[in-house]
Amino acid sequence: MTYPAGSFPRPPVTLRLADRATGVAPAPDELVVVLDPGWAPADHLPGTITIRDAADEVLGMLDPIALTSNLLDDWADATGVVDILTIGRTSAWFGVRLRHWIWLQERVLWAHLVRQLVATHRPARIIADPGLDLALRDILGLLARSDGLEIILPPDADALPAEPPVRRVERTAPIVDRIVHRLLRTVGLEAWPVSTMPGIRARVDRLAAEPERRLLVVHAHARQVVATPAGPRRMNPYLGPVEDRLRGTRLEPIVLERNIRRYDDAAMADLTGPGTERHLPYDAVLLRDVPMDPSYCAAEDRAVAALAGLAVPVPVAGLDLGPALAADVAALTRGAFALQHQAIERCAGMLRRLRPAAVLLADEYHRQDWMEAASRAGVPIAAVQHGTINRHHRGYIHRSRPDNLHLVDRTYVFGRWEHDRLVGDSVYREDEVVVAGSPRLEMYAPSASDRADVRRELGIAEKDRLVVLSGTWGTIYRRFHYPVVLARLFDRPLPNVHLVVKLHPAEADEGPYRAVIEAAAAAGGFAPPPITVVRQVDLYRLLAAADAHLGVHSTVLTEAVFVGTPNLLASGICGGDLLDYVSSGVALPVRDGAELLAALDAAAAGAITDEARAAFIAHHYEPGPAAERIAQDLLEWLPSR
Repeated sequence: MTYPAGSFPRPPVTLRLADRATGVAPAPDELVVVLDPGWAPADHLPGTITIRDAADEVLGMLDPIALTSNLLDDWADATGVVDILTIGRTSAWFGVRLRHWIWLQERVLWAHLVRQLVATHRPARIIADPGLDLALRDILGLLARSDGLEIILPPDADALPAEPPVRRVERTAPIVDRIVHRLLRTVGLEAWPVSTMPGIRARVDRLAAEPERRLLVVHAHARQVVATPAGPRRMNPYLGPVEDRLRGTRLEPIVLERNIRRYDDAAMADLTGPGTERHLPYDAVLLRDVPMDPSYCAAEDRAVAALAGLAVPVPVAGLDLGPALAADVAALTRGAFALQHQAIERCAGMLRRLRPAAVLLADEYHRQDWMEAASRAGVPIAAVQHGTINRHHRGYIHRSRPDNLHLVDRTYVFGRWEHDRLVGDSVYREDEVVVAGSPRLEMYAPSASDRADVRRELGIAEKDRLVVLSGTWGTIYRRFHYPVVLARLFDRPLPNVHLVVKLHPAEADEGPYRAVIEAAAAAGGFAPPPITVVRQVDLYRLLAAADAHLGVHSTVLTEAVFVGTPNLLASGICGGDLLDYVSSGVALPVRDGAELLAALDAAAAGAITDEARAAFIAHHYEPGPAAERIAQDLLEWLPSR
């Protein structure tokens, strides 16, 4: 991207970056940029602008998802980080790649935003108020050293190197993190003695004594509410249906709950009721004590030293993010790499104890420890597709297949389109991918009363159109993408529209959705639509009751097609249509409130046809009982003993 020179009716100003608007007009030579994504200039305060306007312009020209994917893969190829982070036959890089992709994507976007502000306003200096975003602090430091622009940072900006011309108030660096890391390296992740776990040990002993080799299912995600004929269940919607089909077979599942620990009384209560006799908390892996071996720490020290010496550039908007990226990978490696060696040995010990026929996972690209442990124990691994797979997915899409890229033995995908991404766009072999369908879909049992029941439960007025907005857990999307599109889409009164925000299961709060919409209404002098925020609700039942689904980046766009709910896809930002929804005819693009209202009318009139839906579903969802298909394939694939 190139940035136009700004017009300057007055001498260069001081650009102040503030997390919140103060309501007080800045000095004549100062321009305040409000970083709060939920703020809108309701009083049109002179000299105050919102960062959202700059983000709107940048996201209209730049696709940070595709750009960051290419930058990160180029850097990994040039640095050899895959080999640096290898443990046994498995590189831990592929388990943390998504995390570093998000880290880099934040800085790519901030770099272009700051360039946009500087090019437009030509400030003499930039002053940052306390509470600054870590990624923005990084970019300001690089900008100061690159352009010689004076940057004044607050005392909390420890993350930036204290090099001229960056000025900051010095303070003593905190030592708590160093102490914690040293303790973890000394005693390992757990400080509780194994003797406190007799109940867990007895359960493991009983399961290990079974003559048949069972299936070990590792749960790593929060359970979701799923409506079933027997009533609502809190379950893993991807793995739970497969477990149901395998009960009573020779692959009777043993379930390891990664998010349940024995010091969490509320979570442990989930393992004490009927039907939980084959469930284990994650502490079961500690039954084979593996002390922190000095060789693990030595391997970590070598990896950190190698990462610290990397000098491969990552050019972004005239800045080099390469050193900062290497430092971030090194920081994540220190204190974690030795623990991963230890975790692998513990997991391998548990696998040798239970002797499962295989391990079944979802979100397997984050479970490199289990992949390496299974390899050491001689246990195959299978995985069920998690979420959607797009052309830039940092868990599934790889340029090459080195020996230390450890893929699972079998990946069950939802449809032919997903198969083609793995086999065609990535490096999977044909025999490693099975088109099975989505186990979650077969849990959907529509009822004729769902629409009326859901609307009554949520308090939707009879005359109102129910629009479901699907949220996201990603910080970068909650800060920029969603505020940008929501400020545009709710830029005017939306009569007879009731918005229901369906939070992602990983969202810990209500997010920016309500704040952005209500601020946009206040700035425009009109009332916002009624807004209801929900989390623990059956998603498919909610979609079936909706007049439309509004999506930005979400798996729910695909699920809405299956349910038959018209999709409205927020447009105006680059790279938002990750699965070709609009060109497939299963989503209507909407940029502002006028288009949103028109699209609701068009959807009601049948603008999204049954033929388009059927063609999309045929590409993305294999018909038939997916859980039964996966269970049968596992039984045929895995030996009985």
